[in-house]
Amino acid sequence: MPHPHPRPAAAALLGLAALPAQLPAQPAESAPVIVTATRLDEDAPPPTHVTVLTGERIRASAARTLPELLALEAGVLTRAYYGNHAARATVDIRGFGMTGTQNTLILLDGRRLNDVDLSAVDFAAIPLDAVERIEIVRGAGGVLYGDGAVGGAINIVTRAPGRSGTRGAAWAGGGSFETWRAGATLDHGGERLALRLTAASTRTDGYRENNDLEQDNFQMDLRLPGETGEWFLKAGTDFQRLGLPGARTVDETTGTNELETDPKGAATPADFALRHGRRLTAGVVRFLDGGGEVVLDLGWRWKNQASCFYCDKSYSSYRDTVLETWSLTPRLRMPHRLSGRPATLRAGVDLYVSRYRSSRSNTRDNLATPFRRVRVWQHTLALYAQETLTLTNRTWATFGARYQAVRLRGRDKVDPSAPGYSIFVSEAKPRDDLEREHMLELGLRHRLRPGLEAYGQLSRAVRFATIDEFFQLNKLFLQEFSPLEPQTSVGLTVGIELARGPHRLSAAAYAMRLRNEIHYDPATFQNVNLDPTRREGIELGASTRLRRGLDLRASYAYTRARFREGSYAGKDVPMVPRHTAGLDVVWQARPGLEMALDLRFTGSKRMDNDQSNAFHRRIPAYTWADLRLAYRAGGWTVEGRIENLLDTEAYDYAVRSTTSAKWNAYPLPERAFYLTVRYDGRRG
Repeated sequence: MPHPHPRPAAAALLGLAALPAQLPAQPAESAPVIVTATRLDEDAPPPTHVTVLTGERIRASAARTLPELLALEAGVLTRAYYGNHAARATVDIRGFGMTGTQNTLILLDGRRLNDVDLSAVDFAAIPLDAVERIEIVRGAGGVLYGDGAVGGAINIVTRAPGRSGTRGAAWAGGGSFETWRAGATLDHGGERLALRLTAASTRTDGYRENNDLEQDNFQMDLRLPGETGEWFLKAGTDFQRLGLPGARTVDETTGTNELETDPKGAATPADFALRHGRRLTAGVVRFLDGGGEVVLDLGWRWKNQASCFYCDKSYSSYRDTVLETWSLTPRLRMPHRLSGRPATLRAGVDLYVSRYRSSRSNTRDNLATPFRRVRVWQHTLALYAQETLTLTNRTWATFGARYQAVRLRGRDKVDPSAPGYSIFVSEAKPRDDLEREHMLELGLRHRLRPGLEAYGQLSRAVRFATIDEFFQLNKLFLQEFSPLEPQTSVGLTVGIELARGPHRLSAAAYAMRLRNEIHYDPATFQNVNLDPTRREGIELGASTRLRRGLDLRASYAYTRARFREGSYAGKDVPMVPRHTAGLDVVWQARPGLEMALDLRFTGSKRMDNDQSNAFHRRIPAYTWADLRLAYRAGGWTVEGRIENLLDTEAYDYAVRSTTSAKWNAYPLPERAFYLTVRYDGRRG
């Protein structure tokens, strides 16, 4: 990699950890400063299925990572390859299987985390302690947030600094698989300055051989509030090193079953992946007369990823990729009156400029003279507007549109004299392309009676192919920048919500029709635009407080993903379970003593590469349970967790061979135990 392995989070952690012990503990909470991280309309309820997870609920849950928490929600599917602190985990809304990451838009404080390549969002770089709330928008989000919000969008809002006083916290813990974790936060607020710092570090050997993880994260949020708005500066950095153990093989023709005989083993004992990430956002918020606001912010993200496959073999492969993205996203929120009725306009411009540089070699030592260099420049410009209108005191309408243009330039350079070059390596012709698309949303919400509301939304969403999808081998096995068409979908969501006291019920049904869905076809070994596909489903949710201190939340989703036409017509899309369910129980047994139990059920699903639905094996259904027990006294908290309480033998991902009865799977960890000690303090 072009940079050494800096550990800014580890250094910051040592400095922050010493602070909270000097602060006397007090229970008071300071009020947050202005939040500019969301584009949802606070003036009217949304006309689609939206869930907001509060900070209180996030910290009370037995979940230890963001994907574990999201998996409890109706219609949200997660996939873990290793179960190793969310490393390489993916999130999928409404059943897109292997392309779930590309069809579910993930945002951090309103800014896109999905990149122009195929890499998954690094959830391990976002500690739960840094999260204030999570907004889950199903079946919508394209108008406000852009392409990729086909199944929906998830906005992770980080905790803002308080207005007054100084607070701090530090924690440390460990557990199974030689796991050690530590972290610290510092929060200082005054009339003219507010600052929050968060650092976290994790070290673990992982459940399997060659599955060790090193993860360091650091985040800063600086606010300069004033009477007419605020200036803000947010920064973050992360580092990850992850061992890649490969799959466990099952071959029924030879009687091989590594899932049973050696689930912890490694097929690739020397493979690994490295990642450095940095991000910076600076901007200003200005309040307008009448309650409106204008936000002008500039963002920068830099990501360096390197990976080595078959490192101990003569045919090893090493890849080093740098992706840099600049963004400018000015936006306006303006309450006003339309035809005499209250309304709110949200409008803005999104400009993203990305530069992708990837070097391919046979070994890390030969990276200075790679046999292939890939360069891609992508410029995205979008204009959007959304209007929310109060038709009556019980009815709200929302309508919006986005126009988006994407300009792409791709270059490939092959060096036949470089180490690792072979006659099978070909150079792709340059690509210069401009694509234009639009996204639409139209919704209506009506209050039938106090506590009972119904809604419906019609939307058009778009997804553009990623670099790793269109830079591929063609049918002649020659490298090319493939001309994949943008994927489009039209979706309808209808639902009803009931609220009475502490009791909540919700039900939603949806249908999506997609054209040119971008998908890998194992018959051609290419990413292609599929014949028309469809998604349908039902999402149910309920929450209640049975008695003082006992809260329950339950969810269920039925998801059907099918091919509509072509050679796979009527077949199920692989890697999408039809049935999923979640149960979250939090019990405040007595003051200071709290217990949480999370139960997740995932139904059976077709293996990857089984588009024909002909393989005789499926990934089996399983039930997963996590337990958390915490005791608080003064500023101290002692917390114990048991993950995989039932010691379930399970795997989230498996891929079939298209030529034999062989298949590969990635087993999840057995039962694990963790203990954490935390101290919270406050001064001023």
